[in-house]
Amino acid sequence: MSKYAYPAVFTPEENGAYSIIFPDLEGCYTCGDSLEDGIEMAEDTLALTLYGYEKDGREIPKASAPASLKVSENEFVNFISCDTMTYRKMYNNKAV
Repeated sequence: MSKYAYPAVFTPEENGAYSIIFPDLEGCYTCGDSLEDGIEMAEDTLALTLYGYEKDGREIPKASAPASLKVSENEFVNFISCDTMTYRKMYNNKAV
């Protein structure tokens, strides 16, 4: 499987930036200078993390239902999608 969607918890910071964490994936977190940047960074981080899982043969956890995630009043949950095949093609091309 190369297409995934996982819930991410977005936390707005005082400076307008966002911290983003994927609760289902160990060590999968990022940040962005704005909401748009945060979404883009989250897509890249998710693809990199899941590509690593695939490459290492690790079991890929099932995505949680957004309603099951506890978030504080200022946080929100948004699904982020990625395609590890596209990621693999972009970053694994080697010159011959």
